Amino acid sequence: MAKKSLFDESKIGNVTLRNRVMMAPLTRQCADDDGTPNEEMVAYYSRRARGGVGLIITEGTYPADNLGGIGYLNQPGIANEKHQEAWRKIVDACHEHGAKIILQLMHAGRVADPRTLRENESPVSASGTQSDGWVLYTDNDDELNDRGLSGEWPQVNFPPARSLEENELKIIANDFATAASRAVNCGFDGVEIHGANGYLLYQFTDPKQNLRNDDYGGSAVNNFRFPNMVVDAVRAAIGNDKIISYRISQDGVDDFDGYWEEGQAYVDAIGVELNKMNVDAIHWSSFDWKDNRFDKSCPPIPVSLKKHTKKSLIVNGNIFDGDTAEEVLTSDAGDFVAIGRPIFAHPDWVHIVASGLPYNWLEFDRKYVISPPYDYSYAYPTSLPKRDWSPTARLKRNQ
Repeated sequence: MAKKSLFDESKIGNVTLRNRVMMAPLTRQCADDDGTPNEEMVAYYSRRARGGVGLIITEGTYPADNLGGIGYLNQPGIANEKHQEAWRKIVDACHEHGAKIILQLMHAGRVADPRTLRENESPVSASGTQSDGWVLYTDNDDELNDRGLSGEWPQVNFPPARSLEENELKIIANDFATAASRAVNCGFDGVEIHGANGYLLYQFTDPKQNLRNDDYGGSAVNNFRFPNMVVDAVRAAIGNDKIISYRISQDGVDDFDGYWEEGQAYVDAIGVELNKMNVDAIHWSSFDWKDNRFDKSCPPIPVSLKKHTKKSLIVNGNIFDGDTAEEVLTSDAGDFVAIGRPIFAHPDWVHIVASGLPYNWLEFDRKYVISPPYDYSYAYPTSLPKRDWSPTARLKRNQ
């Protein structure tokens, strides 16, 4: 087998990419109040396409305003034709610069911001549980000023979730499929189904949150039954010529230190289930791709997953420079690398690494979400409208 290199042209499914570098999904909350992507997002994504990545995976996007699926205020959606046509501008701009782009679809489940819920609506989950985390939108006063936010520092507790009924699982799977069709219709090269980081599908595959005793819980096979229902619905909707990636992790937005208590045994069981999925790629997400969190004598999780699945494996987590990215490939931990914060701070990351020249790497800072560093300030406009993210704010829906 030929040695993999970062700048090889390669394929996922039937889609050819110019290299093995991907832009990881990054939550930004910069859409219009009704979830419509805007010109700021066009400039943001197209700038990183121009920077040389092979594939862009968008931020988490809600498929439907239904059953508590919206995660955040100012999260983008693809729930209607207005959303679809706004995304088309972004897709066209990225394709113009030679990058492929897929839309990440996510349902928030029990970690939906309560300000996005309708009156008297409860969040939903695999089981009737409650997250003990909270919604935290900013970590410094500078960001409040950069965003032009009004109101108090926003921290909002998650309410108790209710368990989804079986008929509701089918509704949500259909919502994903409809959203995927919209994505393909506006030119996306595929979709990523978000099964990681604490959101709804993660809540089914995490044994600590899935307490069901029906066909959708109690074992790795059953825990993946609903995610597979979603994947199969999406595949039927968009066919085999478009990418479907499935993202998975141990940790969640409400549990940064989360891990699978069964350790390596559950990793192996998950690997078997992922290999059965009708997807083209598995996207492993972690704060550090080498850290399995439960037993240092065990291999990194992506190495274990790679032994069980023939799918393309995308690896994300603590990959900041070219040497680390190459290590993922040469150690056979993965086939592609997904770079998040470094590409956020340095849109030309690919060109910089390819040049081989020394570079003054800049630490990621959340304020770059709105105010890019150094000479990248020209990369996209920063004139976002003033937001109301106070604890009493409510989601502004399309009428």
